[in-house]
Amino acid sequence: MTANRMSKHPLLFLSILSALLFGISNCTKKDKTDLSPSSSVKQSDQSGSSAVDAAMDDVNDYINNNIGGGSTKNTRLETYNLPCGIIRIDTSTIVNGHRAYRIQYGDSNSCENKKKSGEVSFQLVQGTSFNQAGAIFKITYKNYVVEIVSTGDVVTINGDLFITNVSGGYVWQAVTESATIQHRIRGTFTIQYVNGEIRQRQYYQLRTWSSTNGWAGLTFSVAGDTTINAVKVSEIGHTLDGNYYFETQILTNYTWSNCGNSFVGPYVLQLGNARMNVTVPGISPAYFNVEAGYRYASTTGNALKVNDCSSDAYKIDIVIGTSTSTQYQLY
Repeated sequence: MTANRMSKHPLLFLSILSALLFGISNCTKKDKTDLSPSSSVKQSDQSGSSAVDAAMDDVNDYINNNIGGGSTKNTRLETYNLPCGIIRIDTSTIVNGHRAYRIQYGDSNSCENKKKSGEVSFQLVQGTSFNQAGAIFKITYKNYVVEIVSTGDVVTINGDLFITNVSGGYVWQAVTESATIQHRIRGTFTIQYVNGEIRQRQYYQLRTWSSTNGWAGLTFSVAGDTTINAVKVSEIGHTLDGNYYFETQILTNYTWSNCGNSFVGPYVLQLGNARMNVTVPGISPAYFNVEAGYRYASTTGNALKVNDCSSDAYKIDIVIGTSTSTQYQLY
């Protein structure tokens, strides 16, 4: 495990909410004993971005733990093992002077309720090493398929992401050297859903790892990194249901903190606020506001804003025209 394992983030949840545009009638509060998705929500509304982020995690794990953590340098924080679902990594190809790393997925075993196949490759396109300040590497998704085992839902991803190492350094140096490591993410990809529909999305994100106290002080944050109509935006695209254009703004950076004393964590989402603006003909405004850092009490159905290690829920404000509602959702 590396610090990058914290990069699963709640922006994905905003795309789930888009499926509720015409299905909202009452405020609902989910009990801790019921963690299943609502029957009115298609899981594939969020599984495309989830698949893209999970593969990006795998790439960062390989770069930071294997390429950047060679045992002869005495800098590896742990023994590196291939992430679940990867059957091999081909490093035999050189393109424009840079080695291409081709990750082959195809493990028939389930990985956290998912089965994966296809290829995700990455290589430097600028700079001489991944840890160089200003270095850029490209991640290419080529018919990367992820199946949700419990639902049979399938998404196929194609496209490219470009990651700039703004600060220089490897992620683990945030722990060992109290360095601030920043990656800027840009790219466009398509998601093909199980019903054959295809949607395009674009990422504009800045991800930051930092620590003031080794593993115990490690934090990871995600920010929007482009400006559209005077607001910071992290993602644009079209919803699966209705094919409505949306923009996701990060109003307060989503921030995870290590609530343990070692690399195993747990890493808890303590801060963050995002708003998804959806363009729906004839309805204005139409948006969802998702704020992290609440602690949900199943006994009362209420949630308290705490922004600490006991945080376990989002507060979700939904505005569709003149209709408004608030609900809480466990992480």
